[in-house]
Amino acid sequence: MKKVMFGFCLLLGSAVATYAQDTTSTSKSSDQYRTAQQDKQQKDEYTDKEVIATSDLPQRVREQIQGQDYSGWTVSKAYRKTKEGKTMYAVELMQGSDKKMVKFDAQGNKLKEKNK
Repeated sequence: MKKVMFGFCLLLGSAVATYAQDTTSTSKSSDQYRTAQQDKQQKDEYTDKEVIATSDLPQRVREQIQGQDYSGWTVSKAYRKTKEGKTMYAVELMQGSDKKMVKFDAQGNKLKEKNK
């Protein structure tokens, strides 16, 4: 009887160990890979930008920054980039510990705004 109980416990222990194994896949799925590529592309979007002084921004862009939408925000950095023959400007704004990046075209139209 002891041998039967010992065999049963051994069998039960091996079954528990088998079912306790992690069966999830650790490889990236195509969606995760695609998302990682998009993130990298967005980060690379302004890597070839030129740092400029705030005074070098077009008048209309400066007017937008000084308007009511960005009241209380200060310019920490300004960038210029020419892409496909179009000049775009990116302005990093700060208000306390909050940061945001706002992108404008040469006419001062807001293209994109992103909180950091």
